[in-house]
Amino acid sequence: MSNQLEATDFPSSSPRGRVRPREDGPRGQASEQGERYDRQRLPLAMRLARKLRFPVNRFLASQSRVGTAPFFEPSDIPGIRALSENWEAIRDEAAAVLADRARVPALGKVSPDHRGIAPTSSWKSFFFTGYGYQAKANRARCPKTAALLDSIPDLVVGFYSIFEPGTHVKAHKGVTSGLINIHLPLSVPARDLGRCELRVEQDYRSWTPGHLLVFDETYEHEAWNQTSEPRLVLLIQVLRPMHLPGRMIGRFFLWCIKRTSFVQDIRRNIGAE
Repeated sequence: MSNQLEATDFPSSSPRGRVRPREDGPRGQASEQGERYDRQRLPLAMRLARKLRFPVNRFLASQSRVGTAPFFEPSDIPGIRALSENWEAIRDEAAAVLADRARVPALGKVSPDHRGIAPTSSWKSFFFTGYGYQAKANRARCPKTAALLDSIPDLVVGFYSIFEPGTHVKAHKGVTSGLINIHLPLSVPARDLGRCELRVEQDYRSWTPGHLLVFDETYEHEAWNQTSEPRLVLLIQVLRPMHLPGRMIGRFFLWCIKRTSFVQDIRRNIGAE
């Protein structure tokens, strides 16, 4: 394993100096490896939700207590500082998963809804929790990570996200403004400008172990790893801090999503009860 897993003292927020506005996408893009999937037709409830998301998201954005922007400061989101403070313990548990990543399922198998943006098996996912459903076997393998996730207020989704070499997650927008995406980088390929990055609108940011990246997935975003090494982050989604009317609508929207086949696929595929 490469030396990106060595312990280093990193601050909790991402330095502004790593924001590089550009107009191009991934540089030196390689063809994706692994099994390729056919995209599945979304269930009716999800198709209806996507049609309603624009007026709902405008309302939810107006209810935001942290403003609206492609990226946020980690301090804007309650409870996540514990992740950066304990990132080395999380990294150490994740190292065993990364070393045995051939057995980690592709996100497209866990969540077939994601096959449109992740059409091959190169994006792998080791789930801890998804919409209230717990992956008990995975939690037992990484108990410190599971305990830290349990301490995060309003956690909705949490998993190790592995990008194999050649991974490219296509440009897309998330379904709801009621969620905020958070990445805790754990293992990152050696830096090579433009070859392993996250783009949200026109902001391009690289991952650095221990630095939290917090962003709104309803802005157009894409990500890629065009290096010869895997990239590993702890990816979580939490409820956006909102005023009471927004919280009520956001929680109802998630209540509806939880009862779709999209979430039930995740529940079955992570071995949750």
